[in-house]
Amino acid sequence: MTDTSSAKPKTTRPRSGLNSGLDVLECLAAHDEPLSMTEIATTIGMAKSSVSQLLATLQERALVRRLTDQRYVIGIRAWEIGCRAGSVGFGRLALPHMAQLSRDISEGVALGVLEFDHTVCIQLVDSPNVIRVHACIGDHTPAHAVSSGLVMLATLPDEEVRQIFPEELERLTPLTITSRSALIEELARIRERGYACVRGGWRADVGGVAVALCGADGTAVASLNVALPLHRMTQDWLDRCLPLVRETARAIEREFGTRDQTVPRAEPRYLQRRKAAGQA
Repeated sequence: MTDTSSAKPKTTRPRSGLNSGLDVLECLAAHDEPLSMTEIATTIGMAKSSVSQLLATLQERALVRRLTDQRYVIGIRAWEIGCRAGSVGFGRLALPHMAQLSRDISEGVALGVLEFDHTVCIQLVDSPNVIRVHACIGDHTPAHAVSSGLVMLATLPDEEVRQIFPEELERLTPLTITSRSALIEELARIRERGYACVRGGWRADVGGVAVALCGADGTAVASLNVALPLHRMTQDWLDRCLPLVRETARAIEREFGTRDQTVPRAEPRYLQRRKAAGQA
């Protein structure tokens, strides 16, 4: 049986038919394996009878698909809708530039966006090396532990960062930033040098370097990130590859036009949560 113990019901979210249906979709999207109706109901904290009705409606709209063993996966219609998202289009545009960068440096390249306190991978070019960092499009990683998240956070005001993160941060390795104050200090250093570099903060044997892709207001639209086994991330490697990462980021910005226009930015998630809870 798939482990669903780590997924907590969203108790502060107003319960409605639409919210419940979206909870089902998010639950399926968060798991690599198909889930049974019972597993979905347990994960989102709803009665099986209610989940059964939601699944029937979602299946009718092709947003979920029921397998022969009575488990469920995301349906083709959900994928089609997702492909119309602006960030996905941005990923398609960036792909040729990313592929060329990967060929130039012989490492994997990823494009990420900031989703509250996590980064989401929206485009990926795998490393040609046998020993490489394994990642997938759609992966979520804690923003304070990876170079892609840090470089995007560095474009935000410190006050917004303080609202997003608690004082104590999740420790993933002995080298993870584990306090909000230390995070603020690191973001100041990133702003000064113009890129983020992490060694062993997410996984003990992984390093990464990232550059922000910004709109006209200076806020990150996305980040261009290279992650690689830590033993290959030498100073010589940085000296050779960092200029290429920067050049690629600027090329993507020029083609997408982010430097020439103000890219609409979603309201900060912490404000959305406050409003939903009636605190704003």
